[in-house]
Amino acid sequence: MFNSFEGNYKSRPAINLGGKRQQENKEALLKKNQDLRKARENERLKQKSAIKIQAFYRGRTVAGNLRDNERDSWDQQAEFMLNNVNSERDVALNLIELARSFLFFYRPRYDSQRKYCLCQILRKQTQDSEIMFIPFYYDDLRDMWTLQLKRILVIFLKNIGINTMQPDQNNHNIDYLKTLHLSIDISKYQKIQNINRGEIYQENLEYLVKNGLYIELRNCLINLQVEDKNNPVILPSVTLSLRPFRILPPEHKARDLSLSNFIMHIFTIPLLPNRMSIDALKTFSSWLPLNDIILKLSQMTGSVLDAEQGVVLLGNLLAFTNKNISKIDNVLAYMKVLQNIALQIPTRLLVDNFNESNIQDDDDDEDEDEDDIVMSNQLESATLPKIDPRILKWISVLFDKQHLTYFFALMKTANSPTLLKISNFFVTLMIRWPLKRTDLLNSIIFGIYSTSDNRSAISLLWGTFKETELARLLLSSQCSQSIPNYIMTDAVFSDQWGLFTLLCELFSTVLFTMGDDEFFDESKNPLKLSEIISMSICMKHVGFYLYWSNNTLLKMDTSTIEGSCIALHYLRNIVTKLLRQIHARDSRRQFTPSDHWLMISEIDMNVFVEAVVREEQELERDNDKINVKNRQLANISPRLGILDNIPFVIPFEVRIKIFREYVYNDKNRNVESFPQPRTRVTIRRSSVFEDGFTHLNALGPGLKSPVAIQFIDEFGMPEAGIDGGGLFKEFLTSLTRVAFDTNYGLFLSTKEQLLFPNPHGYAKQETQLNYYEFIGRILGKALYEGILVDAAFAGFFLSKWLGRSSHLDDLPSLDPELYQGLIYLKNYKGDVESDLSLNFTVVDNEFGESQTIELIPGGSDVPVTNENRIRYIYMMANYRLNRQIDFQCKAFFRGLSDLIDIKWLRMFNQEELQILVGGAYIPINIEDLRQNTVYSDYKEDDSVISNFWKVVSEFSEEQKQKLIKFVTSCSRPPLLGFKELNPKFSIRKAGSGTRLPTSSTCVNLLKLPAYSDEDTLRAKLYYAINADVGFDLS
Repeated sequence: MFNSFEGNYKSRPAINLGGKRQQENKEALLKKNQDLRKARENERLKQKSAIKIQAFYRGRTVAGNLRDNERDSWDQQAEFMLNNVNSERDVALNLIELARSFLFFYRPRYDSQRKYCLCQILRKQTQDSEIMFIPFYYDDLRDMWTLQLKRILVIFLKNIGINTMQPDQNNHNIDYLKTLHLSIDISKYQKIQNINRGEIYQENLEYLVKNGLYIELRNCLINLQVEDKNNPVILPSVTLSLRPFRILPPEHKARDLSLSNFIMHIFTIPLLPNRMSIDALKTFSSWLPLNDIILKLSQMTGSVLDAEQGVVLLGNLLAFTNKNISKIDNVLAYMKVLQNIALQIPTRLLVDNFNESNIQDDDDDEDEDEDDIVMSNQLESATLPKIDPRILKWISVLFDKQHLTYFFALMKTANSPTLLKISNFFVTLMIRWPLKRTDLLNSIIFGIYSTSDNRSAISLLWGTFKETELARLLLSSQCSQSIPNYIMTDAVFSDQWGLFTLLCELFSTVLFTMGDDEFFDESKNPLKLSEIISMSICMKHVGFYLYWSNNTLLKMDTSTIEGSCIALHYLRNIVTKLLRQIHARDSRRQFTPSDHWLMISEIDMNVFVEAVVREEQELERDNDKINVKNRQLANISPRLGILDNIPFVIPFEVRIKIFREYVYNDKNRNVESFPQPRTRVTIRRSSVFEDGFTHLNALGPGLKSPVAIQFIDEFGMPEAGIDGGGLFKEFLTSLTRVAFDTNYGLFLSTKEQLLFPNPHGYAKQETQLNYYEFIGRILGKALYEGILVDAAFAGFFLSKWLGRSSHLDDLPSLDPELYQGLIYLKNYKGDVESDLSLNFTVVDNEFGESQTIELIPGGSDVPVTNENRIRYIYMMANYRLNRQIDFQCKAFFRGLSDLIDIKWLRMFNQEELQILVGGAYIPINIEDLRQNTVYSDYKEDDSVISNFWKVVSEFSEEQKQKLIKFVTSCSRPPLLGFKELNPKFSIRKAGSGTRLPTSSTCVNLLKLPAYSDEDTLRAKLYYAINADVGFDLS
């Protein structure tokens, strides 16, 4: 055995035959010993591990053999129980032994058939009961069997959640589900004596819930296809999920746990109602504890679901409450649940084929941050799941008229705290479903009160809001800077902000389809004018605060009102929109106090002008910021944001000064950057428009540079004179006179003689559009040079200069008959569809030919009804005021923007823009004219000059306008008085007193002969200004 043993127990020393002893330092020796120690330790560990493995293997082998032996015995016993009938006592004892043995050897991989066999045994019918319940009859067996049965039921439960494709799997699952149902069937426990029978089945149910009842039921339903709704496993699955709510008392702890699990695992199954047959759906709906679910969901705080689960939960909740909302005890709690779920879901998941380009504000101002939105959407699309359109269809139930009616009824009778919560709920819906915003607002406007009521939703909300602490702070503030910051950051104000936001949205929507006559008629306006004034004070302070505090106190792009989903930039946008609407009405017919809109107490105007001009210069130097959007501009500079969005809080004269500074700086930049020689152009008197278009249109932005005009008279000869600016002014005056002549075909006029682009089809041809672009450049040049143009434009056309659309209140100036018809339709009390027979089309008549235009896709098949008539009114006004002249206006705007930055124009509204173009519609101040007049060959105290001013001061306003037009070519005075007229108004002696006065409009010169007396001067001057002569060059 020990062949290598030689009798010496000591090891032989190692002998070095090399003749040289190996030297080792201390470190190497220590390392060598450490390595040897580790090697020995590893060897001992291997020995211990080998012993453990061997022991485990032997144990497993023995246990496996025991289980196999137990299986053999079990198979014989199970077969005996299935095929023989014994006494109840023997059955109970055999069943407990069978269960003990099964729980010992059961392994899912090997014992699936035995498991199903046990299921059959438990459900085997004896004399008056199933075998499952017999052990409960005996006191000495009951406790043991209760424990065993619970464990067996969980094994059955785990099986129904397994997704297998075996043919018999579905049938087995049905039997397992029936067994689970049987174990909690109250009627089966009636024979048990001397014990609280309810405790047994309640404990069984509680044990199932705690061991994954709802998880396995969810897996069972999820494993089936949605279309497989008639599968027999579905009915017992969904009814089992609702069993706890039918048999557990409200105070039972397992009931609350069941409710939470049901919500988390069953109510978040995608398309749950679509997965059930009609019978299953009826049973499920009748058993569903809706009020308990709503109460539980309202108590859940924080985000307990991911975004996709939230969408599914919302869809299922609405699917089952849609027809049962009348059974909901607490509508306010239901509303809170819907709101809380919606707040946890990104907007993109709630809308099918979501696209921000489809979300248009009703005023169609330029899109805010469109590029940022597209960028963020691309990022979100990569991470957010795709939601089944059928789920979104269930969610759309939220906006059904029948569904909203219950909220409206609650709103109508609500007290102030409740109304605040309802308002916040509606605002949440608008923010989360932006495509539904307009329809929802119209539903609120017309759904709460009928036309026969003397109230409206807007008056209801205003009456509540004005009593809030937020309204008190806004109305009592002397200026926006005195508004405390905590109103934005304290959650106490969140519901009040929701009410304020909804009020603004509703009133803005109403104003889109309200004419001026209705606005000023307090029987038709939901608010009194005094209330509108108070409301505008609140909005003015809020709007100014949000612009002025941007990037200092507030993070406008990321912040929300504390405690709500109202983003600050959203609040600022709606306040800005409504302020513009109310200010536009006030501009046409003033109803507010003098200086109502101004915020002059907030700002040092001189400092403001200097700062805003400097900021604009810096913006122009930064190429990356030249074409920023409205909201981005407000982020860059609060001052520019105010001028771009709510300019009317700054005095008009100050804005004119800023505009002139902008132009002045732009001229200097052009000279420094692109010095160009004066452009010289030859213009035939007989073809002013055509020659101007040929020579100047191609210049584009180059038209900013000086232009020298050489006129050719009717005989083909160059006219004498060097253009120092006056000839160009006369050219511009002559050209606009031709272009704006309605006989020329480019423009038409309203009954008030206000000009707008010709809407006819031929005006959209390429040549005509080029003409519009040229006219835009010419008017831009007039604005750039400060030359007044004697033309008045329709308000709906001027709004296009500002990048905005027009609405119903502008329609009377274009088509008063259509306007009256739309107002009649709006207030019609009968059945619109059957009585008026309208659809979403309009008929255009051009040169005797009729063409039907659809206002919406498929509009000829969409009847106008009481519900959609507001949309029809909006679409009809939009077609006449915007769509018909869209191409013409865009071409005009392209030319205008070549010379005038749109940011400069947005400092003004339509009425102010008309003043900027054509002068002020104010009485002519002769004293102001006299103080700003220069004389040539005359002195101020000459008798002729004295007589002239005496005669002119006695003129009527019409005669004064004719005099100003005679000399300057424009009948209106300059914006800020005659001190701005360039060149100055001049009077030069023109010979003896026998000839008529003449003028040179290019240099604002009146050539006045030296008349001997006042009467002669009056007669000659009167004749000259009324004869429309004197436009010659001298």
